[in-house]
Amino acid sequence: MSDLQLIQSGTLVLCSTDIAAPPMTSVVDGVRFGYEPDLGRALAGHLGLELQWVDVRRWSDFVPTLTEKRCDAILCNQAITPDREEIVDFTLPYGRFNEGVVVRTDSPIHSAADLVGRKVGAITGTTNIALAASFTGAEVVEYGSGDDAFHEMADAAVDGTIDAFVDDEIVLPALEATGKLRVAFIAPSGNPYGIAVRKDSDALRTSLNEAIQHLIANGTLAGIWNNNFPTKAFPL
Repeated sequence: MSDLQLIQSGTLVLCSTDIAAPPMTSVVDGVRFGYEPDLGRALAGHLGLELQWVDVRRWSDFVPTLTEKRCDAILCNQAITPDREEIVDFTLPYGRFNEGVVVRTDSPIHSAADLVGRKVGAITGTTNIALAASFTGAEVVEYGSGDDAFHEMADAAVDGTIDAFVDDEIVLPALEATGKLRVAFIAPSGNPYGIAVRKDSDALRTSLNEAIQHLIANGTLAGIWNNNFPTKAFPL
């Protein structure tokens, strides 16, 4: 794999986050758990590479971390969108995910129609912002300047600063488990998630695509999915 032009020879350096968002990703006592960490290990194993993670907390810092060659690829909740494809290249999808609207448990909001005149939060630069902006009559409140925008939004919903917020469906069960928030409704967006690489990383993208195809063909990726999302059908 010497032709992959990795920033560290023999090592695949993946950009992720240590912000807890189970079952997608989380770090407990230095050990990574979740769908994306399991996928990263499987990919590195198939490619015969060591694996290293670089943590990023602000969403806006992911692409600079990649383009400045502090990692080889981003494996962290990156939906494949035309705007992002102008800046980075993506692998084949490793999953498809819907989005959800979260409210306080005692909120009267149950549908998009209930968001008229309401403040709806979302993280800057994500597909969630686009969904929030699509709700007729809603006022979009952007988060992203802090290191933990996800939990800032959750706290804002609990204390009433905002009425609702949008995030990826797959990370929302952990919020409901607090007993303070609930999922008002799910938007069936089915966003494809891919691994982002630099525009000059054709060889790496080709190898990652081959590895993803292999993991799909032999059932490994479906197994990883079912271990982390036992109630959701494997979408690939």
